[in-house]
Amino acid sequence: MVRKAPFGHRRPFSGQVAEYDVTFAEVSYAFAVVHPPAPKKRLGEFELIDRLAVGGMAELYRARAPGSAGEGRTVVIKRMLPHIAAESRGPVMFEEEARLSARVLHPNVVELLGSGNDDGTPYLVLEYVPGCDLWRLMRWLRQQRKSLGVELSVHIALSLLHALEAVHTATDEDGEPLQIVHRDVSPSNILLSVHGGVKLGDFGIARAKLDGLSQSSRAKGKLGYLSPEQVTGGAVDQRADIFAAAVVAAELLLGRELFSGGSELAVLLAIRDGSIAPFLALPLDEELKSAIAEALRPTPADRIDTASSLAARLAAFGPNDAAGATRELAGLVRMAAGAIAANAPATTQPGEVREATPVHPSATGQATPRISNFPVARDEDLPTVTYDVYIDDERHGPWPFAQLVEALTTGKVGAGDRVSIGGAPARRVRDLPMLLRHLPMATLTPLTMDARVAQEPDIRRNFDGGGFAKGLAETAAATDTGLWLCEQGGARKEVYVQSGVPEFVGSNLAGEMLGEFLVARGVINRGELDMALAVLPRFDGRLGDTLVSLGLVQPVHLFQHIAAQVREKILDLFTWSAGSAEFYRGVPSPPSRFPLAIDVWDLLDEGAGRRLAQGLEEKRFASHMMDSLVSAKQLPSHAKNLPASMEELLLFTRQPKALLDVVDMFAVDRDEGRAYRLVLLALMLDLIAWT
Repeated sequence: MVRKAPFGHRRPFSGQVAEYDVTFAEVSYAFAVVHPPAPKKRLGEFELIDRLAVGGMAELYRARAPGSAGEGRTVVIKRMLPHIAAESRGPVMFEEEARLSARVLHPNVVELLGSGNDDGTPYLVLEYVPGCDLWRLMRWLRQQRKSLGVELSVHIALSLLHALEAVHTATDEDGEPLQIVHRDVSPSNILLSVHGGVKLGDFGIARAKLDGLSQSSRAKGKLGYLSPEQVTGGAVDQRADIFAAAVVAAELLLGRELFSGGSELAVLLAIRDGSIAPFLALPLDEELKSAIAEALRPTPADRIDTASSLAARLAAFGPNDAAGATRELAGLVRMAAGAIAANAPATTQPGEVREATPVHPSATGQATPRISNFPVARDEDLPTVTYDVYIDDERHGPWPFAQLVEALTTGKVGAGDRVSIGGAPARRVRDLPMLLRHLPMATLTPLTMDARVAQEPDIRRNFDGGGFAKGLAETAAATDTGLWLCEQGGARKEVYVQSGVPEFVGSNLAGEMLGEFLVARGVINRGELDMALAVLPRFDGRLGDTLVSLGLVQPVHLFQHIAAQVREKILDLFTWSAGSAEFYRGVPSPPSRFPLAIDVWDLLDEGAGRRLAQGLEEKRFASHMMDSLVSAKQLPSHAKNLPASMEELLLFTRQPKALLDVVDMFAVDRDEGRAYRLVLLALMLDLIAWT
């Protein structure tokens, strides 16, 4: 059954929430206004005024706390949804959020005022910030064709960084650092008050070293503000928050989103690759750009690592008159909030005056809402278009699109074959971009247009004895560019390398198609894949975009699965025991569907480990376990780009060293396998030899 997106939008989706005319939070707010909450008017001692938002984890109410005299204080009640509270993990997560929030007291952080439990459903009492969030202000400014200017942009960024410094340096009751990682620093979580205050909110998906509570592996945070390590599934620490804060700072100066693209996957690729050219092109002080760019570096180790360090770099570009900047910001917030209030739906309570109220970000909790850019079809709406295929003028079909895609991917249908879509005149595949993208990549290069190579290869390696592992290691060390064509029986794979690093990989194996890979891993089921393939033509044949738009896979999850899939295609070659691998130097890579960004030496290390684990290298080691190793007197010409560990091995074996001594020297954390993998690659590259 197709899962329907709850609301549509009026602009093409660019991969980021900031492009929507109607956000989930706004729709939730409008829904709450038109359809007020349940008749219950009180929650414990609090009088509920109205519901501000509802998300995947919690709902938010504006409420009035009892006062000792006169009218009580306005607060925000964050109440866990009943079905979440019923889960064993739900209340623990809420309790963790409360404990973390309580340990952070700072003027730039939304204050936790208390917590409670209502008939088994926990809730938090939070500071109420009248005004709007930063996302709404930025959108209003774009609509008005206005900008914040450098000083006011830096003023907001500094306030955010001061908040993060307080979060990151928070301690527990014993003074031990909690090492909190917010993980959802984004404009919708930065609240701006009508008095000019800037406050960071929502600890709903924060992580800390607290009671050993484990966290879900699911990626957190708004899409355009994820750090590269969050995108790729790497280890996440406080430097991810610094990255997100730098994205916010860059967007304040740009006046639009930093990472954009034609799809959510394109946004994630831009983040992974650190594509910040629009920001670097701004006519700003180079020191200002340099500071933010350093905080946006893709590798955490290269990034500015503390909020205070980045704040110190930005301070020189902030306003000289902080009080004046606060007043200016307050004026903008009042105007933006007034515009929001003017466009809000009429209240169902006659005579009630509804003030402009920020939709509190923490309503969404761990479920980041997404509005699909695709009007999801009912089953009866699915297309019935069929495809007639002409191979050597022999008609085949009619085929459904899924069958045609498999035939293209596996090479049964080529670029010169013709296809008739729904009875239309037949056209060659090479003239149909929707189909062309599914052809094996090697068939699209001038060298292999006819799927046969017209020249002798520069390197030929047999798979018997680890030919591909040796060949890829050679091209990695020599930083070669070209194409590896690997064949075993009817199986064919193409690995394109640029400066020694694999860039793209293609395969004619049906089981290595993305859809089959996702089904095998349990990411989607067979019925969901069939449904996605049925509507694939609506997305120009892009399965990934189709799955995301149908809501079948979260974009970050899909990104990580695609990365795993293409990596697995290459690793599979390390264990082929027959066939040949031929390298054609200088062959350019075809247009990318998914650039790999692979660490080639890490890939070689894993591939060598697979060969060792499967016993494919027993012959190489079995008769030499008591022998010694010595580095080559003269290194091969291809040894130009060796990793540090390989250089250390060559230095260590200048004088013959027993294999067991080498293993002891290079085992890491008692992992002898690491040493054997290193030795294996060095032997393949002829950098060392048995004495």
